[in-house]
Amino acid sequence: MEWKEIEKAIQNIVADIKEQCIIQNTAIRDNIFGILEDKCTVIYYPLKNEKNRGFHIKRVVGDQLEDFVYINTDKPMAEQIFTAAHELGHIFEVAEKVWKMLGYSGMPTEKEEEDITNRFAAELLMPAEAFKKVYSTNMEEVGIKNGKIKLDDLIRVIVMQMNTFLVPYEAVRRRLMETALIPKRVADFLESKEEILLLVNLLTKYQNSYLEKGTEIKTISGIRELIEKAEMQENIDDYLVKRIKRDLEIVDMPKTAELEITIGDKVNE
Repeated sequence: MEWKEIEKAIQNIVADIKEQCIIQNTAIRDNIFGILEDKCTVIYYPLKNEKNRGFHIKRVVGDQLEDFVYINTDKPMAEQIFTAAHELGHIFEVAEKVWKMLGYSGMPTEKEEEDITNRFAAELLMPAEAFKKVYSTNMEEVGIKNGKIKLDDLIRVIVMQMNTFLVPYEAVRRRLMETALIPKRVADFLESKEEILLLVNLLTKYQNSYLEKGTEIKTISGIRELIEKAEMQENIDDYLVKRIKRDLEIVDMPKTAELEITIGDKVNE
């Protein structure tokens, strides 16, 4: 695979998706969840001591094939965000589109599909040009110039990138190499070594951010509206509804007063 060509194809696909989904923010951050929910049903649930951050499946519902995505909300928010962007890439079949755009024969292997989808998620969440500009600004803020630098200063800049785009350490490490901001030998050195992860943890621990914190949310996109509609049906299984509400910790909405409003041209009269 030619990554320069693939990167250009991905950038074109991302531009089309941003136009289609009306995405205007350069740094999408946690807005990715709303974008994903517009395209599929998303199940949010915390599974502790589980390596899996999430996955995408297709299931037949009625007579239609529909997309479902699971997000493990026990994982840090930054990991949830990157997972959501990655699974969105599967929904849009980005790898297959890139394959066709570049005229490659056959279909991508599972590894090639995952690699391309990861690169898509990176470009969606950390657009190359914006990523470079933020990196330059952060380097200046920390006082780093070209040449030899201290490891802790470089990690400090990486954590600043993580905070700006709300993505995990590993995503920033790879993105620095993908955008040619650091050479491969430096990226390899930075790959998940114990002393480096310790520095990352120390620098993120006391920040006003949920970068490294899980949300432990239990919900399914649109579930409250579905439950409310179900409870209005006559022949609904009341036990099943109550069990779903219990498992997903759905609290009944309090009764509120009615307000009289006017909608239309006379609203300000």
